[in-house]
Amino acid sequence: MGALKFEGRTVEYQWATDVSFDGIRLEVLSNEGDVLFDVSIPDDGHITVNTFGKEVSASLIAAAVEIARRPR
Repeated sequence: MGALKFEGRTVEYQWATDVSFDGIRLEVLSNEGDVLFDVSIPDDGHITVNTFGKEVSASLIAAAVEIARRPR
């Protein structure tokens, strides 16, 4: 698990894999520990964001995408 600083607060995230997805996901967690949204990084293709129909701050999404683009 990791944490990112965002607008004066800390938001936790975790890396996850899925057997039906060729790549890795960065899951950003809510304060309750649920997945708020995820950033999918495929082995071959474009990074995508799934907010599961929730409204999420564009600044938080941008911060998560920045982490997802870093080498692992």
